[in-house]
Formats: sequence, structure tokens, C-alpha cells
Amino acid sequence: MTRLLLLLAFPAVALAACRPQPTSEGPAASATESPAPVPSAPSSPPPHAPPGDRAPPAPRPLAADLTRAEWRKAENRGGCAPLVLTTDGGARATARRAEFAGGWAIAFDTLEVRSAYGVAGPGLIEVDQAPPAAQAERLGAQWPHFTTFAALPAPAFAGYGVEGASPYPPDNPDGRGVNSLAYVRVGGERCTYNVWSRLGRAHLEVLLGSLRKL
Repeated sequence: MTRLLLLLAFPAVALAACRPQPTSEGPAASATESPAPVPSAPSSPPPHAPPGDRAPPAPRPLAADLTRAEWRKAENRGGCAPLVLTTDGGARATARRAEFAGGWAIAFDTLEVRSAYGVAGPGLIEVDQAPPAAQAERLGAQWPHFTTFAALPAPAFAGYGVEGASPYPPDNPDGRGVNSLAYVRVGGERCTYNVWSRLGRAHLEVLLGSLRKL
């Protein structure tokens, strides 16, 4: 009886004792709340480019020292900078000096063919003084084939065909057994370079694509 009276006398105290008490850490998280996001690990730096993606080395000029030596002795050296091949087009040969009046030349002899191919900077003539646009028009009209070059100082272009500015015969479009010749103009130079091959049209075209200025 005494216990019942005490509960009736202090109901608020009894109910308060049954309620959950807040803690100093704040209210408890609701069961429906999402957990705090976990920070992601920092991303890894991009890998370095593999060796296969690196730029290829510059092509190596053929007979560079000999070409410079011949050019230094030439009368036209002030307007006809040394031009070199950077491939033999699959025809291994020995380089030697060659005669070109007023200029310089490098010929390449294979075991089977003397002067099989080569490059020359001939002496300057009056027609060489024309501006580049007129030179391009002249070579385009003179030769059966015409091409331009991205690897040489602009504007760089050439007309080519069979020696004498003739087309390749219909029964010999590859130019086997004939002398293929190109007249080449390079931006900033006054001479008309000669590039030739006695090994066919395709060989001449490979040589032309390999031309570089020293």
C-alpha cells in the first residue's frame, strides 16, 4: 500500500526516469539516415606515354660532309644551299663528287651502275631569277609530273619525268632503263636543283621525298 501511494504521488518523476536521455554527442541517428560518405582515394596520375608514341628520330643525311665540302667550293654557294638525300631508296651505293659547271654535285655509284642517282646544285642561270610562282608555273608546264614538299622550306616543289622533260613511255611507266630526272626549287634558294635516278621512277620519287636542307 505504501509503494502504491509513492508512485501516485510522484508520477512525473517515474515517467522521466523511463525516457531515454540525450548524450553530449547530440541526438541519435535515425534508422532511415544514410551513413556519411567515405572520401574516395585521390586519382592516380596519368601514365607516361609509352616509348612507341614518341616522335621518330630525324632522318640521317647521306654524304653530308662530302656535300658540304663540295658546296663550299662552288661558285653558286650563296644562292644554292646544300641539299641532301636521307635514304638510298634500297640501293646501297658509294658517294663521290661529280662535275656541274658553276655549282656542286654528289653522285652515288652502285656495284652495277655508275652515277645511279644523285643530287646537284647547278650554276645559276637567268631563268632562276624568276619569282617562286613563275618557277612553279614553268616547271609544271615543262615536266609531265609535278609535286610539292612539306619537309623543305616553302615554297618547295619539283617537276619530273624522263630526262629531257619527256613523259614515261606507255609501255614503260616505271621508267626501267631510262634516266629519271627532277628539277627542284626550294624556298629561299635561287638555283634549280637536279635530282636523278637511273633505277626507275619509283626510286626517284622515294629520293625526292627524302630531300632535306643541311
